[in-house]
Amino acid sequence: MISGKSSPRWTLAAALAALSIVSSVSAQTDSSAEEALSTEAEPPEAYVERALDILQQYHMNRQEIDWEAMRQAVRVLSAKAKTPGDTHAALRAAVAAMGDNHGHLYIPQPRRQASASSAGEKETARAMPAMPEGKPIDGNIGYLMLPPLMTVGGNEDVGTQYRERLVGILQGLDASARCGWVVDLRQNAGGNMWPMLNGLDPLLGPGPFGYFVGAEGRVAWVRGEDEISSGTGSEVDTGEPQYALANADAPVAILFGPRTASTGEMVAIALTGRENSRSFGAKSANYTTAVRPFTLSDGAILGVTSSKVAYRDGATIEGPLVPDVAVDADALEPALEWLHRECAAN
Repeated sequence: MISGKSSPRWTLAAALAALSIVSSVSAQTDSSAEEALSTEAEPPEAYVERALDILQQYHMNRQEIDWEAMRQAVRVLSAKAKTPGDTHAALRAAVAAMGDNHGHLYIPQPRRQASASSAGEKETARAMPAMPEGKPIDGNIGYLMLPPLMTVGGNEDVGTQYRERLVGILQGLDASARCGWVVDLRQNAGGNMWPMLNGLDPLLGPGPFGYFVGAEGRVAWVRGEDEISSGTGSEVDTGEPQYALANADAPVAILFGPRTASTGEMVAIALTGRENSRSFGAKSANYTTAVRPFTLSDGAILGVTSSKVAYRDGATIEGPLVPDVAVDADALEPALEWLHRECAAN
């Protein structure tokens, strides 16, 4: 659905052909979740128009789309829909046709509750998301592993748990991090960046830590009075770190690779440019854009790719992140070697 720069107009036939192709790929969904979410009484026609309104208002490529052709094509693909859930395949096709690799239509899965049976502990383990982990290495380096974090669909409280766990780990490792820190993002495939940045707060140095760059300009990630966010309206910090670390200024080694995506990439961006930091590993997954979530009437989450992202120095990112030190094998070993060299030199 993305045209050349000279003209955004597509014919209806071309739009239908493009949407039909991506629709055949996008239609693979969890049928039980679709059924559960389709009980909302909103007419499917109104549901589709609302979703397309959101895309047209917020997507970073909105000015390159022939919206009349897009809307007509989605209406044709969803013409037989009886419920909002019946339109999900057509809407996924529309999202895919917007010309980025990051937008999505997500069907939240309710967190399962632990049962009272003997299998209860196993069920709880499956229901709870992964949390940050940490350990001392060689007695003078603090190692942090940050997993992905999904907080939409009724899991908002998990963000608070994630941040508190990360703060506790950093505070517990502080005395063992005289020579620096390793922040391992190699398994971080995305989710909510803000609990991660707020948990890492003292390690980030002074803001801004990055920018969202959209059609209306750029918005900085900075410290406000209460938290790190993009909502202060300022491009400089207006607050102090939320807690203190004795070794907050020690060197930081950032590990990332092909499984580092979206929010994992955002955290790597925030640490890049921090004084005395270096990245190790391989190219990231190339989801270096910002996705804004919108909850539709049936509970589905429409993730709209709303902006590009820039480093602290204002350079807009195009494509995957590239590490300072490319490593084919385990990136932890050269990262530790660098931290030990830095420690010996200071």
